[in-house]
Amino acid sequence: MVLSNELLFIAAEKSALAEAVGGFAREVMVLALNEPNAKTNREFLAKVLLAANLNLEQDALLAEIPANEPRSLAPDLNQRQPKQVLVFGLSPIQLGLSFEVQAYQPMPFYGSIWLFADSLSALESDKTKKTQLWSALKQMFL
Repeated sequence: MVLSNELLFIAAEKSALAEAVGGFAREVMVLALNEPNAKTNREFLAKVLLAANLNLEQDALLAEIPANEPRSLAPDLNQRQPKQVLVFGLSPIQLGLSFEVQAYQPMPFYGSIWLFADSLSALESDKTKKTQLWSALKQMFL
């Protein structure tokens, strides 16, 4: 029996990091909305991370997650313990997490510092959002 004030989440069958790539040398996890029509997303992300002294391929683990496929992140957090988690264009619910966030505000959760931001395509074309992202990244990495 489910009470009306209880929250239910459908557990995703697929891990958030199922197709993740990268060296994870600096223990940075990057979760980004997979936007098939945004061909420059990965290049833009690499530039953003480079400004924070991070190499996308060596220092981070990148998972691009389709919008219509909820993923479970909990098992991944038990196996890999990132120091920082950057999330672009995804909500906590899409990752099987049940907490509220404020975009561009680093927050501690599960032993890591988390940052939720708009999708990479939205960031690339918006100077205000890029400025907010840069301020948050400086707090986290510099």
